[in-house]
Amino acid sequence: MNTTTFFIDAVGWTGAALVLIAYGLLSIRWMDGNSYSYQALNVTGAIMLVINSYYLKAYPSVGVNAAWVGIAVLTLFREWWRGPAETYKRVTARLSKREPLRKISLQRIKLPAFKLGNRNNQKKPRTSAKEMGQPQFL
Repeated sequence: MNTTTFFIDAVGWTGAALVLIAYGLLSIRWMDGNSYSYQALNVTGAIMLVINSYYLKAYPSVGVNAAWVGIAVLTLFREWWRGPAETYKRVTARLSKREPLRKISLQRIKLPAFKLGNRNNQKKPRTSAKEMGQPQFL
């Protein structure tokens, strides 16, 4: 493997990682689909994938990623045209309507109650001679 092939492979893997990171952050609602950062990750990653696909002569992938770049560039231009104040208002209004991600709280998990303290102070259940050999269900 020569240096050029290694470099092109690194560019392709980096581009794939950027596109996947952008999609992951969008999916978990850490980014808005119209935000500059999301579209910048998409444009950068897709350009890197176009370079990799063109070098490897995978022309269908070149076409898909070129379309991906075009869509992201149009979105960036549209957001730039509207201006940052309008974009900020729209994005914050949209994000405020979404339900935030819930963190797992220990209050929602029902665990058996354990009492701390001296075990000698706890009352022992009464058992009769008949019940001694049988399991007890509380």
